[in-house]
Amino acid sequence: MLRWIMVEAARVAVNHDERMRRFYERVKHRRGDQKAIVAVANKMLKIMWFMLTRRELYESANQERYERKLNSLVN
Repeated sequence: MLRWIMVEAARVAVNHDERMRRFYERVKHRRGDQKAIVAVANKMLKIMWFMLTRRELYESANQERYERKLNSLVN
């Protein structure tokens, strides 16, 4: 179940996060679409692990989009 959730999240991340898109394109060129998406999901899990253990925010976040989402939650 977690793999499916992460693959779906990776598909969204590839469309909205430039860092993930570049990684996806590199892997897709070598290994194909499905393996590239799974690689992005794996990379996202590793990033989440380091964010949680180091108590850091995601460094490649789109600040404008982040602020918009926070404002929509408050209002």
